[in-house]
Amino acid sequence: MKSPHKRFFWVLMISFGGMLMPIFVLNLILLNDTLGNTHKVLLASQWQQQTHGVTYAPTLSDTHLFKTLRLNDRLPEINTVVFGSSTALGITEQDFPDTLHLYNYAQTGNPLSAVIGEADYIQQHASNIKWLIIPMDWSLGFIYQSGSPPDADLSMETTMRQTQAVQRPVPLIDRMRDALSYPRISSLFEILSQIRRADDRMAAFRGYFMQDGSNDYRCTDGTLGKDFDTIHRGTCTGFRFDGSATFANSARVNNASPLISAALSSNSQYYKNLLLTDGLPNPIFLQRINELNKRAMKNGGGVIVFMPPLLPGMEAEFLRHPQLGAVLQKTKQTLQKWSKENEVILFDAGQSERYDCHDDEFLDQHHATATCYNKIFHQFWLNMPNPDKTITPFSAGKKQ
Repeated sequence: MKSPHKRFFWVLMISFGGMLMPIFVLNLILLNDTLGNTHKVLLASQWQQQTHGVTYAPTLSDTHLFKTLRLNDRLPEINTVVFGSSTALGITEQDFPDTLHLYNYAQTGNPLSAVIGEADYIQQHASNIKWLIIPMDWSLGFIYQSGSPPDADLSMETTMRQTQAVQRPVPLIDRMRDALSYPRISSLFEILSQIRRADDRMAAFRGYFMQDGSNDYRCTDGTLGKDFDTIHRGTCTGFRFDGSATFANSARVNNASPLISAALSSNSQYYKNLLLTDGLPNPIFLQRINELNKRAMKNGGGVIVFMPPLLPGMEAEFLRHPQLGAVLQKTKQTLQKWSKENEVILFDAGQSERYDCHDDEFLDQHHATATCYNKIFHQFWLNMPNPDKTITPFSAGKKQ
C-alpha cells in the first residue's frame, strides 16, 4: 500500500473508530448494568408492591424471577392464579368475577410441563388458592411435548436466594458483540434523543446511566409507572399489578392475511408443532391436570383449562387444511373427551373471531391483548354453568 493510500486508510479507520468508541462504551455501561442484574428485578418487585404501578424489570425475555417475587407477595390476598406462557399475558383481573382475586403468573416462553409443576407447588403450599387457570397451546406445541412435568420450588426463600446469587459474568466478547449490534445501537440513539429532549439533560443522563431505574411517571390511564431497564422507558411497557402485560411497546396486526398464509406454510412453527404427535396431547400432562383439578375441587375451586385465542381467521384456515385440519380436530376431540370424562372445565377460544376479537387486538398470530381476552372471558362467564356458588356470572357482578 502506497504511503498516501496508507495514510488515508488509517485516517478513515481512526475516524470510524472515533465514532464507534463512544457508542461502544455507553452500550457497555448499559449492558453491564442490566444483564443478569437480579438486584434491579428485586427493586422492581418491591416498587410495584408498594405502588401497584406498572413496571419493566430486566429483562422481558426472562421473567421467571420477577413473576415469582410478585406471586409470593400477592399470595395472601388472591385465590386464583393464571399460569402459562406469554400467550396468556393479556389476561387481567378485570376478566374475572369480583369473587376471584387473581395474579397472572404467566411467563415468557413457559411451557405446559413447567406450568403443571408450578401449579402443583402452589396447590400444595397455598391452600387459599382455589382456582388454577391453565392454557393448552397447540399452536406453540406445548401440549404435544414429551416427558413428565418437573418439580418446581417457588418458595420465597429460594427466590430471594436467586436475587442474591452472584451471576456468572457474560463473556466480554459477547458483551462487545451485543454492544455493537444494530438493536443496541438503535436503542442507544433513542436514549440519547430522549436525553436531548429532556428539560434537565443531566438528570436524564443520570437516570439512564447512573440510577437503578427511571423516575416515577404517569401512564396514559393515570397509573404510576417506573422502568428498571433502559429500553422502552416512559412507555408503560411491562407488567401491571395483577401480573398482566401491557404490551405497550408492541405493534398490533393491521393485516392478518399474510400472517395466516405464513402460519400455514410447511416450515412454520405451527405446521410443525401440529405434526409432532399427529395431534395427540401428552397423556401425562392430561393426567396431572386431572389430579390438580380433583384436589382443587376438594378445596372448593377447580381448574379452568382453555385453548388460547389465535389471530382471527387463522384457526379456521387450519381446520380447512387438507392435512392439518384432521390433526387439529383430533387434538380438540381428545381434549373435549378428556375434560368431559374428568369434569375439567375446558373452553376453546382458538377462533377468536367468534368472540368479536379483531386483528388489531393481536401482536402476531398467537399473542392476544387484554381487550380480546376481556371479550372472551365475558362470554365464558355468561355461558358457563356455575360450578361454585362463590362465583357469580359477569352479568351479576363483573368488574368494569
